[in-house]
Amino acid sequence: MDVVKTELVGGEGIIYLATRVSRKVGGPEDIIKELNDESRVRRLLENIIKAGHLSVLEHSLIRMWVRGDWNEITNSLFHYKYVEASRLGDEVIISMNPRTAIEMVTDGSVKPLAIEALKTLPLISDILGLQANGEPNLEVEFEKVSESPPVYVFVKSPFEDPKHGFYAFWTEMSRVASHQFVRHRRLSFTQRSGRYTKPSGFVFPNLTSEALEIMKKQAESSYRTYMKLLEMGIRKEDARYILPAALKTALFVSGRQSDWIHFLELRTDVHAQEEIRNFALKVAEVMKWKR
Repeated sequence: MDVVKTELVGGEGIIYLATRVSRKVGGPEDIIKELNDESRVRRLLENIIKAGHLSVLEHSLIRMWVRGDWNEITNSLFHYKYVEASRLGDEVIISMNPRTAIEMVTDGSVKPLAIEALKTLPLISDILGLQANGEPNLEVEFEKVSESPPVYVFVKSPFEDPKHGFYAFWTEMSRVASHQFVRHRRLSFTQRSGRYTKPSGFVFPNLTSEALEIMKKQAESSYRTYMKLLEMGIRKEDARYILPAALKTALFVSGRQSDWIHFLELRTDVHAQEEIRNFALKVAEVMKWKR
């Protein structure tokens, strides 16, 4: 197959930001400042690739236009989970994330395709020992589209075939809502880690003042117990067992347009739990999607 054109959606900057979400409390604005230090970005990417923590590399997409036999192309890509292919006139459009491209490098039948994909990410290519020209894409643009719930959109790249469209968001929600969110396994998630960060607050449902008062008192009591355990020398990863599901967490979430649509079909329904439905409605506004 012959590669006609490649297009990167996202880049090393987005991947770095998503990775740092797991270990930093607060909004994404502070993390973005770190992108001014390319050596810092490289160190982190090098560490996660060497450690095999490749899931964060799912937070970008590479589109490729190729020429070749349709059956031959799809057969060669059959075993790869995060690859999509569609006919587009005389060409075939293939899209994959950098994690899949790295996995494909060891497969002789698709190695040339994987290398062409990875060339769109010069910093990652260099870490892998591959030759690539150009500068890494460390520039990250974002828009805060909602205060409550807090929602930022980082990548907004629709496509005529939604299998090849791509969106990425940052948000905060309770652990109750995040447990529902991560069930949408076709999306990619990086979540704030309770092993490395301390609690930053709680999120409660819309209830009567009396019910809320009971819940808040219980949550505050659990937080005091958590802090006491830390003072006793208990590690954060063990002390967190006492914390309630109302604990606030942050997530960087990305995925194909088609998978976001599936999420919206389920979570904008009036029967969906209120907190995650409110988030889904904000995503629907960004994507201009209606039920």
